[in-house]
Amino acid sequence: MCGEPVPGAKKRSQRRKKESKPVAPVTPLSNLFFIASLLLTVVSLLSGQRISLSIGVTLSAALLIARILSDRMAARRQLALRPVTGPRLHY
Repeated sequence: MCGEPVPGAKKRSQRRKKESKPVAPVTPLSNLFFIASLLLTVVSLLSGQRISLSIGVTLSAALLIARILSDRMAARRQLALRPVTGPRLHY
């Protein structure tokens, strides 16, 4: 009946849940770089004067690199502020 093993059926292996990586917090600086990249895209698409390809690529790459660096710095700060956990010793 319920809960009894079925003859010939494969047993399910119990997998451990993977520990998720800590997610970097969204910082105001990261938001600023994102808004700037959106603004650059809108300006380059809708402006009457076209931005040269080399300038557009350079600005986009600089904004992307700045956002990646700011996210990494925020992740490091979050890891540094995380409480240290371990077994408690009772004396």
